[in-house]
This record gives sequence, C-alpha cells and structure tokens, in this order.
Amino acid sequence: MKKNIIIWLAIFSFNLFSSFTHIAGKEAVTQITPWSIAFFRSILAVFILWVLMRVSGKTIYLERVDSFRFVILGALAVPLNQLAFIIGLNYTPVSHPAVLYATTSAWVLIMSVLIGVERLRWWKWVGIGLSIIGVFVLMGEKILTFGDETIFGDIVLLFAVLSWSLYTVICKPIVERYGALETTFLVMCFGAILYFPFGLYFTIAGDFSTAGIDAWLGIIYMGILTSGVAYYLWIWLLERIRPSQVAVVASAQPPTTVLLAWIVYGEVPSSSLLWSILIVLSGIVLMVAYGGKKEKPSLN
Repeated sequence: MKKNIIIWLAIFSFNLFSSFTHIAGKEAVTQITPWSIAFFRSILAVFILWVLMRVSGKTIYLERVDSFRFVILGALAVPLNQLAFIIGLNYTPVSHPAVLYATTSAWVLIMSVLIGVERLRWWKWVGIGLSIIGVFVLMGEKILTFGDETIFGDIVLLFAVLSWSLYTVICKPIVERYGALETTFLVMCFGAILYFPFGLYFTIAGDFSTAGIDAWLGIIYMGILTSGVAYYLWIWLLERIRPSQVAVVASAQPPTTVLLAWIVYGEVPSSSLLWSILIVLSGIVLMVAYGGKKEKPSLN
C-alpha cells in the first residue's frame, strides 16, 4: 500500500512539473532562440542532477558495454527530444504539443510490443484510448487547427514525441541495472556533451538584449524542474512499472496545463475540462492500478 501511494505521488509530481513546461517554454521561445534554450536547459539539468547525486551520496560505475547505450539515450533525450520540442513549440499553437504528446503512451506501447519489452493486453489499449480521448475532449475544436501554416511545427513535434517514446522504451533495462537517479544523471550528461558544441556556437552568436526576466525564468524552470526533477521522476517510475504505464501519465498534462493557465493567467477553461479530467484519470487508473506492479520486462 505504501509503495502504491509513493508511486501515485510521483505521478502527481511529475505531471505538475511537466505540465507547466508548455507555459514556461512558450514564454522563453518567443524571446530566445530554441538552440540557446536547449543549451542552457541541458547545463542546468546536469547541475541539479549532480547536486542530487552529491546529496544522496550515490556513485556510478559505468560499464564500458553500456557507454554507447547512454550516448543513444542522451541523444534521444536532449538534442533530439528537447530541441525538437522547443522548435516545434515556436511554430504551433500551445494546444498542438499537448495533443501530440498525449499520444506518447500509444507509441510507447507499440514500440514495447515490437521489441518484446511488453505484451499486448486489452486493458492497455483501453486505458491508452481513454487517456487520448480525454485530451481530445478538452481540446475540442482546437484539434481542427492543424493545417499548412503549422505543418512544419507539427512534424517537428511528432519527431520529439517519437524520440521521447523510443527513449522511454530502451531506457527500461538500463534503469533497472543502474537506478533512477544514476541513469537520469548519465543520460543528461551524455546528452549535454553531445549538444554542447552546437549550443555554444548559437549561444555565443545569439542576441539576448530583448530577453526579459520571464524568458530567463522559463529557461530556469525547464532546466531544473523539467529536465532535472521531472525527468528523474519519469525514470523513477520507469524503474518500478511498465513503460506504457509510465507513458500514459503524459495524457494528464493537457488538462493540468489548462488548470495552471487558469491559476497563473486567469484563462477561464471551457466546461469540457471536468469531463477531460475524469476520462484521462480513468485511463491512467486503469493502466496503472489494474495493470498492477511490473514483474520482469519479458513477462509484461
């Protein structure tokens, strides 16, 4: 019972931290180039994770055979996922990343089944279907705004979603061997190193004279609370439950983001918010509670 409560607290915390990312990211990307945002974000993430490593007293022995795997994970998490998300956010309405990231659970389940990490079960498809339907209920007519003027941003965002989905699936056996905090720290270190030359170039050449305090606060938020804390919580959950069970949590971000926008900016939500919350939550509960705890990856 206690372990279940901790898992649900981790789900709630991840959802809260990650949901505000859409708001913080939109504020930052309108004033600072995506290349520089990703650069600062990766450095801040490594710093906060290093602090957590020091405080917890954890150490890492990286096996040589896993070095290349961490390079792949770092590339998927930082240069590919984060940069694609920020670039796509600059070319689409804020509703689009919410809708696209809501499909993460479906992509993760498909990939997990294909590589043999999970088995196909009826409750997985029903839970994932409910979570995605809940997001569609929330967005309503905004879903129909996909068109030629946003197609570039939508494709880039879809690439970000696929990168994050693949990262989630192939990270499963790694986190079970190294631990959540150690894995997150190594992934962000490798990702930051891979992106550093490109990010440094664009940052040195960039113009920050028009960037306001809200943009810098958005970068600090994404670096520390999103790439640091939220990423760690995602991997912590991945260590304990199935990839598809973790991924379905992403569907709770759109309604939570709407609630946060209401609190922060006074943007009154539509009446569909309540129905969206109920449908999304029912999908998450079915996936996480009915699915039970994970046993071994090959037996899922």
